[in-house]
Amino acid sequence: MCGRYALGLGSAELEEFFDTASSRLEDWLPRWNIAPTTSVPIVIEKATSSGVAERVVGPARWSLTPPWSDTLDTPYPTFNARSETAATKPSFRQAVAHNRALIPASGYFEWHTSGRVKTPHYIFASDGAPLVFAGLYSIWKGEGSPVVTCTILTREAPANLEWIHPRAPVALSPQFWGEWLDPRSVGDAELVARAVSDSDAVYATVSEHAVLPLRGDGPELVAPRPETPTLLGD
Repeated sequence: MCGRYALGLGSAELEEFFDTASSRLEDWLPRWNIAPTTSVPIVIEKATSSGVAERVVGPARWSLTPPWSDTLDTPYPTFNARSETAATKPSFRQAVAHNRALIPASGYFEWHTSGRVKTPHYIFASDGAPLVFAGLYSIWKGEGSPVVTCTILTREAPANLEWIHPRAPVALSPQFWGEWLDPRSVGDAELVARAVSDSDAVYATVSEHAVLPLRGDGPELVAPRPETPTLLGD
């Protein structure tokens, strides 16, 4: 699963990184402790009248609400969608078919559990480039203005990270972005499986380190956890 992540890029940097045709972000500032139900940047592609797909970046509420839901808050967590079942699960199958997105991150946090002790780890690309997660989005038209909501696809953790946690987000290579976003194609379980396979190469080049407990919001949250000093005589 992925329940916390960091994004150290601002609005202008995101627009440049994804080479977007337009932006609906107002003033997104870097954040280092992003939690479900908060507003996050996502990237989608929309088909124009000429048939050309244009890339757009905008805000979405992180926890997908399906269009048929009576309320914005769902009775079950929807900030992640399992890649194994997303194409058939009622909450996500429409989004797999028609509403796929990219969700950028500088890295994400996962907790390693040993007995009763949980230690947070920060997982990030070794070259410092952003990780780009395979996402889904939906537009909930309840009372008031429509709300764009989103979720992050997850997979079984790759071998180099499974000791931390058994699940991981599906992180896509730039070569796969266009196929994942293409609004002219209908997504299905096969497309999701290809996205998971594509993420293998991304995870072959990630790094991780333990961090201090996540409190507040700042770049210090992704710094390596200081080693506990050894007392003289121990």
